[in-house]
Amino acid sequence: MRGFKFVLPLALMACERTGSSAFVTRNGVRVNPVNEAVFEVLARPAGRASDFWCGAGNYARRALDAPDTALVYVVGGAGPGVTAKSPDAAQFSLTPPARTEGATGRAASWGPELGASATVGRARRSCRDLATSSDD
Repeated sequence: MRGFKFVLPLALMACERTGSSAFVTRNGVRVNPVNEAVFEVLARPAGRASDFWCGAGNYARRALDAPDTALVYVVGGAGPGVTAKSPDAAQFSLTPPARTEGATGRAASWGPELGASATVGRARRSCRDLATSSDD
């Protein structure tokens, strides 16, 4: 019992740190910042490519306050995450890929294509395609 009072505060601090940097859309898509210009969208288990755009659009609008007319770019295709242990994470930026530093820059066999772009509004509308979404 004595060890419990030391473990509980540490566990609460860890939850606090994790929660403060993560952004989660209403349908459960997680987004984490990589650096000032790059953010990483983590696909849900058995997720779809539209998860990536949904997360990117919502993060750009809600966390970065980007207007719906701003462009969001794919700067790293789907692959292992760098901000969380995830097999399927894609990286996005509001800065064009050629001017973005710190992204993986990888191409992927599924998900959004490296260099693709969409307006923030269009990316947010991809959430409508998701059965559990109420994000728009």
